[in-house]
Amino acid sequence: MSENLKRCEACNETFSWDDEVILVNDEVYHKDCVQLYPIGYFAMLDGEPLGETENDDGSMAYDILNDNEYEEESA
Repeated sequence: MSENLKRCEACNETFSWDDEVILVNDEVYHKDCVQLYPIGYFAMLDGEPLGETENDDGSMAYDILNDNEYEEESA
């Protein structure tokens, strides 16, 4: 496994190419790890605010991360 693989800031798991991810203040999270609120789409983690995000529906990891920052196949 490459040391370059990005990890979710919430669960610390590496991203797969097809994971839905949320970008908040240059930090990447799995969409399912955070709660999103439609007030400009504000991300929360365990009740603590992370910040605003523009990708409220999430994005595929391959759209946001570099090729060497995610796994090619889902586990």
